[in-house]
Amino acid sequence: MIKINYFLLLLNSAISFSVKADLRPVYLSLEISAPKTKFTTTELVQINVTLKNGTSNRHSILIPGNQSKGLKLIYFSWYKVDEKNFYTEVHRDSRIISMDTSVKGYVNFNRLDSNESTTIPFFFNDTKNAKKHINSNYEIPNLPPGNYKIIAWYYPWDEELAKYAFNKYDWKGQDENTDKNTELLDLSESGTQSTYFDVEIVEQAEIDTPNFTNSCEKACKLCRTIEHENWKRTKGIIRSDSKDYEENNLGKNTKGTWQKAHRNIAFLGDNPDAILASLPAFLSREIIFQNKNGIHYFGLTWQLGKISRVGSRINTVLYMIGIKRIRIKDSNVNYSKLKYLRRIGI
Repeated sequence: MIKINYFLLLLNSAISFSVKADLRPVYLSLEISAPKTKFTTTELVQINVTLKNGTSNRHSILIPGNQSKGLKLIYFSWYKVDEKNFYTEVHRDSRIISMDTSVKGYVNFNRLDSNESTTIPFFFNDTKNAKKHINSNYEIPNLPPGNYKIIAWYYPWDEELAKYAFNKYDWKGQDENTDKNTELLDLSESGTQSTYFDVEIVEQAEIDTPNFTNSCEKACKLCRTIEHENWKRTKGIIRSDSKDYEENNLGKNTKGTWQKAHRNIAFLGDNPDAILASLPAFLSREIIFQNKNGIHYFGLTWQLGKISRVGSRINTVLYMIGIKRIRIKDSNVNYSKLKYLRRIGI
């Protein structure tokens, strides 16, 4: 256990920040949030980590994807603070991943615009999915009831792909590669971390009452299908509420109410950075449902654009026989349809 006086911690942080500010401003920031901050050590808990690109340029970062072996990109430390403002680290996650490796794991690149962020959900104590999904491969430490502070650490350097996302600099702020790629994001050899986040461990779980004013209505049809695990009906509601091509096109428009806050949707993943220009194209997003039976990982896939084979063949024949002014409609660029809602991993 490590004890740190709060005043010394602030002084040390201030000195470190001022030194780094002269050498290397930290442009990749981490922030922790959670739907609730009071929980027991055994209940299923969601904690979100948001990574933000604070530069004026677009940059790629690495996110966990569905790693199945190796070391975690993101891990957590838990601290206890006493009445004298001493910080004691009482638990740090093991970074070693212990998961089912029958399916090859991977990390993802996420391309962030200036001041853009991406959020990654972590589901602690989700034993049902722990062997299949890296987001669920975390546990609340067995700590006594009380108030704690959490830090999220981001350390991508164990990944071979890190060199294609970051330039590494040492503790003195000096570049380790003098021929660095200026299009990559600078990151310390020690990685980076979030600010402290306050939580309370309690003896007994609180009754979870949905806040309908900040999410959906009590009679929400979509959430009701998720509660009853009627996935066919869930797909139908999302399909009918996402017919606008522009709404699906890289998430620039969010008119569909299914994309709003819902009590039974734990997470909706980002749209891809780009989609194929040729028709038909496909757009996929991760969606994570929650109900009394736990967490459910799914993938949504839309088909964007449509080509009529019959129309294409007729136009080919007309062109071959010299008729060029008559053209049958053989494509629809505004076509959009949810084709698949598929469970991921399990």
